[in-house]
Amino acid sequence: MKAGWFAACGLVLGSCGGGEPPAPTTPPAPPASASVRGVLTRTVEGGPVAGATLNAGGVTARSAADGSFALDLPAGEHRITVSGPGIVERTTSIRAPNGALALDAIPTGGPWTLDFYRELARNGAGGGDLQPLIPWEAEPTFYIDARPEPTTGAEIPAETIDFVREAIRITVPLLSAGRYRGERIEVTREPPADMTPGTVILRWNTAEVSEHAETANAFAYRVGGDANVVVFRHIPETWAVHHEIGHVMGLYHPLGGLRPSHMWYSGELEPPHFTEWDIFHAQAIYARPPGNKDVDVDPPGFVIGGTAAAAPTRAGPIVCSFPERPPQGH
Repeated sequence: MKAGWFAACGLVLGSCGGGEPPAPTTPPAPPASASVRGVLTRTVEGGPVAGATLNAGGVTARSAADGSFALDLPAGEHRITVSGPGIVERTTSIRAPNGALALDAIPTGGPWTLDFYRELARNGAGGGDLQPLIPWEAEPTFYIDARPEPTTGAEIPAETIDFVREAIRITVPLLSAGRYRGERIEVTREPPADMTPGTVILRWNTAEVSEHAETANAFAYRVGGDANVVVFRHIPETWAVHHEIGHVMGLYHPLGGLRPSHMWYSGELEPPHFTEWDIFHAQAIYARPPGNKDVDVDPPGFVIGGTAAAAPTRAGPIVCSFPERPPQGH
């Protein structure tokens, strides 16, 4: 009886259970981790930043005496904040793994002045909201319009064209810390259409300046961006070209007078005119992507070593009226 009972029970269980018992559930694998290693340096001057705190994804590290650091993070993108004595706090995005990560922070003290930076780089002296940075993302081609000035019919002197060419070659690498070289220059009587992406056109047109900028010596169509046009009122006003290239590269008028600045015609008298404060803060701009904001926050769409953020756009023109200055040999 017992053997038969167990056999019958086995048949019943087999018909009710539907086959093999379910396989045990496999627990999910933990997220892959990656060691992010890099060196933290000072923006513009270079050199290591020691003792800074780096925080990403809840993981914290400190930079060593040589600026080196390491963070063990889950694979993927992370927002990272760098802070500490002697530097401007910076927030940006990194990707793990990302090889050897080059990260920099702006040192406080020395030429750095936040109020001046806000005026020069973010239009803080112009009223309204501070603007995000808009440095070039690629080097444009400069077209020097060699056609006669249309109002008077005067030919553009060769020495004036040479002066503009030399101003471009000096100013572009100076303000961009060598990132761009200012060697893409064409002298032409057939320039491309205004505001063609990747172009900067420089020309002389008395009537155009009077129409758009009244009594100004010169004006630029806008500040920064991937295309621009600079117009001089008269041939003698060409001395303003270094200043106008500053606008083309993303600099505003620092009206507050916080530091001597060629962008408000104080400081240096000889070309290229830019002061140490102009140069330092402009080079800080070119160490950051378009859209970087106050104090030093990169936009979420930007990842170091990865995709650049979309550049904001700005309206113009920016009018430049200055006190009389002696011509510079052109």
